[in-house]
Amino acid sequence: MSLGSFGDAFAAARGAVGLPKELGLHCLRHSYVTHLIEAGYDLAFVQTQVGHSYASTTGLYTSVSSDFKQKTVTQMIARRITTLEDPDA
Repeated sequence: MSLGSFGDAFAAARGAVGLPKELGLHCLRHSYVTHLIEAGYDLAFVQTQVGHSYASTTGLYTSVSSDFKQKTVTQMIARRITTLEDPDA
C-alpha cells in the first residue's frame, strides 16, 4: 500500500458517505490528537504519539469541544474552591 492508495481509498469512502472534499486524511490526525486530549491522556504522551518535537505543535492540532472546555473550567474552579476552603487539601 502506498500513501496515494490510502488517500484514494479515503476519498472514495468520504464521497460514499457525503463528507466534504476538504476533509482529508490529515484531518484524521487532528481528530486523533483531540480525542486523546479529551479522553484525559497526558499531553507529553499525545505529543510522543504523533511525533511532534514541541508541545506547541500538538496544541495546534487540538480542537477540543465546548463541552470539554466547560468541564475543564468547572474542575479547575472546584479545585480552587476546595483549596481556599481547606488550605491543607
